[in-house]
Amino acid sequence: MKRITLLLAALLPLATSHGQEKAKSDDQKETDKVFRANFDDLTPGPVPASYFVVEGTWSIAELDGGKVLHLAEVPIVDAQVQLGDSLKDAGGTVTARVKAERKRRSFPRFGVGLHGMSGFRLRLFPAQNKLELVRNEEVVTAVPLTWDASTWWHLELTVSPAEAGWTVEGRAWAEGTERPDKPQIEATSDEPKFSGKASVFGTAFAGLPLHFDDISITPIPRPDAAKK
Repeated sequence: MKRITLLLAALLPLATSHGQEKAKSDDQKETDKVFRANFDDLTPGPVPASYFVVEGTWSIAELDGGKVLHLAEVPIVDAQVQLGDSLKDAGGTVTARVKAERKRRSFPRFGVGLHGMSGFRLRLFPAQNKLELVRNEEVVTAVPLTWDASTWWHLELTVSPAEAGWTVEGRAWAEGTERPDKPQIEATSDEPKFSGKASVFGTAFAGLPLHFDDISITPIPRPDAAKK
């Protein structure tokens, strides 16, 4: 009996170690799926080749002692750049910080999106004091929101798989204030499938550049995806 007890005691650390290594491996796999960019390790100039520029003039630039994703003020177009991996039949959350300015009565427009050109976008529309959910260039829903041009803004869009389609939630808040506990804007979709990359976008109506930083993209798999 004593020999069996000693053998079990010797094997227990090995089993525990294996379990810890597996847990770390699983955690690493989840971490690897997350795209993060604060641009500080990039050289000012063209954006990385892995970024897909849909429209507009984008670059890596210096700002306030750090690096940012810079959208030039000209040409004034609905500019967009897509980043990270495609979310294939999966939901996700995209977050970003955005700094933009107004000029007299001219205001910029900007936001974040998921699932490529045909997915949902969260758009801050300062000229109308609105936060909008947009799809295929049509406003799905909008809520009042007053923009402060003196600070950075955080934008967060989540598209989650639901029992019948998708749940869409958006938040926007000024730097230095608390992230809203509840989404300020919501919608649902019965679309059977969404796929495509996340994006940031803007339109420099004020004739001034826009800056994006601390972009994060986190996939949300369908609950039944692990069974396939």
